[in-house]
Amino acid sequence: MNSINSEKTLKPSKIFKLSLLASMYLCQAVPLGYVFGSLPVILREQGVNLKAVGAIFALHLPWALKFFCASWVDRKYIPALGRRKSWIFPLQWIGSGLLVCVSYFPPAESFWTMYGLLLLLSSVMATNDIAVDGYATDILEEDERPWGNSIQSAARFAGLMLGGGAMLYMNSHFGWQTLCLFLATAVFAFSLPVFLHREIDPLITESADRSGCREGVWSFLKRKEVVSVLPILIAPTAFAFTTVQMRTPLLVDMGFDSRSVGAILMHYAYPAGLAGTFLSGWFLHRVGGQVFLRVFCSVVILLAGYTVFVAHSGVIPYWQATLLLSIDNVLIGAVMVWSFTLMMKVSAGPNAGTGFAVLSSLFIIVPMAASPVFGHIGDILGVEWLYILLGLLCFAGFAVAELAGRFENKVELSRAVADVAEL
Repeated sequence: MNSINSEKTLKPSKIFKLSLLASMYLCQAVPLGYVFGSLPVILREQGVNLKAVGAIFALHLPWALKFFCASWVDRKYIPALGRRKSWIFPLQWIGSGLLVCVSYFPPAESFWTMYGLLLLLSSVMATNDIAVDGYATDILEEDERPWGNSIQSAARFAGLMLGGGAMLYMNSHFGWQTLCLFLATAVFAFSLPVFLHREIDPLITESADRSGCREGVWSFLKRKEVVSVLPILIAPTAFAFTTVQMRTPLLVDMGFDSRSVGAILMHYAYPAGLAGTFLSGWFLHRVGGQVFLRVFCSVVILLAGYTVFVAHSGVIPYWQATLLLSIDNVLIGAVMVWSFTLMMKVSAGPNAGTGFAVLSSLFIIVPMAASPVFGHIGDILGVEWLYILLGLLCFAGFAVAELAGRFENKVELSRAVADVAEL
């Protein structure tokens, strides 16, 4: 598609939808950016042991397991409020209230009480995400999905920059309680556009009483289109995420301290990722998913090869480290835009929340399970051989996705021919 068509997607009604989605995703991203970006540093600064600091990362678990309640979120709602609004703004307000509660329990004094409240907050936001993703899938036209998913991915980087960067800077000036109350106010403020707007009707208006709306997790996974898309979604990304995750520890091994890595991330890498999400949305909109995936996989494999060279040489200039982490974050933003767009395509319909939650959980669980295994392999073989292995696995994953994509194209072509023949 040409750039003129891209501009047409941003009519006022579409701008309203994208702005609404931005407020909903920022409502989740800013407090979670604080929890996962700033909190580990604050805890260590207050003398909390590394075991407790490591426990913070287990707060991701509700996001990986949210598919267990996804079909319930799709089915249960208050008609007067709307199918998605019934969940979204009440959960946002609960999240704001939990942050107020957290403010009274500083980690150095009441770590496990604070941790329990943050686990509850993560569960609330993960459940809210089911409804938000379902709503986005309900209201976005097919040509709007790359833009909508650019907003979603950009919110993640904005959350890291605000919650994981600006809030960390403010911590030394304001302290624990003030920051938590500020976050609670931000979450409440971002919830207001959802509370005040009238819920937009879904594009696919199938009756909520039909049996299709009662489809659960296993029924969704048995769909032919879901079975065919899983290797395309998972095979090229499982090892790609690991290549990104292992690069910051490599920089530390090569002499960069945490302050230097943090400065690179905040000043260059996260802003590059934020900009990259919108460029990725434009590129995906222009060339389509198959070409987009080929470019993504090619860059991942080339970077794995470059990392082997760096690990072998034992040195990397500051500017190359900056470029490497910036490209990594662009890749993360790009794969989020691509994957969420693919998930929306498969999940569209009366069970959008369930479908999106199932696919996004599988998308997260595989690299979560793989990363510790590859970390152990790196301890045994060294970083150089680790990236040789990861590069080969990324190539194999790309080959699997390419073959699956070609097969899916043939199936769609045969269906189109059959439909024409019937006419």
